[in-house]
Amino acid sequence: MAGETPSQTIGPFFHIGLAWKGGEQAEFGTPGERITLTGRITDGAGAPIDDAMIETWQMDASGKPPVAGKVRPGGLARCYTDKEGRYRIETVMPGAFSAAEGVRYAPQLNVTLFMRGLLKALRTRVFLAPAEVVQDDPFARAIGDAARLGTVVAQRDAAKPGVWNWHVRVQGEAETVFIEF
Repeated sequence: MAGETPSQTIGPFFHIGLAWKGGEQAEFGTPGERITLTGRITDGAGAPIDDAMIETWQMDASGKPPVAGKVRPGGLARCYTDKEGRYRIETVMPGAFSAAEGVRYAPQLNVTLFMRGLLKALRTRVFLAPAEVVQDDPFARAIGDAARLGTVVAQRDAAKPGVWNWHVRVQGEAETVFIEF
C-alpha cells in the first residue's frame, strides 16, 4: 500500500486569475451611500493573516439584488490582506431586505474568506447596523449568544464618517461566527 498523500488546501493563490483591477470597490448599477469596510484578519493567536483573500457580496442600497456593474457582477468585491492582515472594501450601504416568505434581513454583506491551510473557504456575514436592529435577523437569532453575535457586527468609526470596522478571527477565543455548508 502506498503512503498517504498530502491534503489539498486553498492557497497559496495565483493572483493572476483572482485579482481584479479595482476589485476592492464593489460596483453597482444604482446609486447609494458610499461606505468603507475595513479591518484585520487574524489567526487563533491574534497574529495577522497576510495572505488571505476576502470576498463580499451584498444587496444594493434599496435591498434588491444588484444590477451588474460595468466590469464585474454587481455588489461583488474582492481584496487581499496586507502584511498586517488588514483589508479594505469600498461599497454602498446595503439596504435591509425581505425573503419571499416575508422574513426581514438586516443590512449585511455575505463574506467568503480564502486563505492558506483551509480545505474549504470560510463563509459568514457581517452586519452593518446597530445590534438592536440586527437581533431580529434570522442569522442573528440562530447565533443567539450576544457575545458570539458581536463577532459579526461591524462598528461604525466615530472619527471617520462612512467607515465601518470589522475584525475577523478565524479560530480561538472570540472566533468569528462562520456558516457551515
